[in-house]
Amino acid sequence: MNGRILIHTEDAELYLLLKHILTLEGFEAENTSRLSELLARVHQAPPLAVIIDCSGPDLDPFAFCAQIKAATTPKTRIVSLEQTTDGNHGRSLAPPTVDCRLHRPFNPQRLLAFLRDLRADAPAQAVTKSAAILRYADIEMNLNRLRVERNGHPVLLSALQFRLMLCLMRAPDVVHTRDDLISAAWPPEAEVEPRTVDIHIGHIRRAMKREGADVIRTVRSVGYALYLPSN
Repeated sequence: MNGRILIHTEDAELYLLLKHILTLEGFEAENTSRLSELLARVHQAPPLAVIIDCSGPDLDPFAFCAQIKAATTPKTRIVSLEQTTDGNHGRSLAPPTVDCRLHRPFNPQRLLAFLRDLRADAPAQAVTKSAAILRYADIEMNLNRLRVERNGHPVLLSALQFRLMLCLMRAPDVVHTRDDLISAAWPPEAEVEPRTVDIHIGHIRRAMKREGADVIRTVRSVGYALYLPSN
């Protein structure tokens, strides 16, 4: 077990809100938006919990949560986030499938209570250790050792490039603007041109590609995000 909590949603604002709450409580948040990606993450390293946004109109929450529960370890908690506008939405979810049900707009206190119970149940050492390691696909960042590995091989980055990569790794499925990356990697008083960000991202991309496929997605006129290459 570790301190990771997966947030499965296509709503970027919801993810950022939940990530903020989880980070304040000492957890590591990761976002997925596709079922195949979620299952891959679960198999790669079982998380402490999975928060599933069940508000989609075409989503069968019972079947979806049951599938995720079956794919995780018995210790992984499942949280369903359901709409209150539909009286039947999620009503059939049973306790063996879902450990905590939240209704949108959800009460943050209920989520905080769940997280604190989760933290109390998890070994403190495991949470502390995992908080210092970020993983995405075949990439691992060790924050204590300031080391990046891909497929078990070291990736050489400068201190500034490490900070840029850390920003991408902390929210891999969110598109980070150049201003976001400047704020994350440079001192507040620094004057940095957007082109400078592009140059350093190019260095990171080349370093990563030495050990695998390109994992940095460029969103024209917006910024950058990590993505899982399709086979």
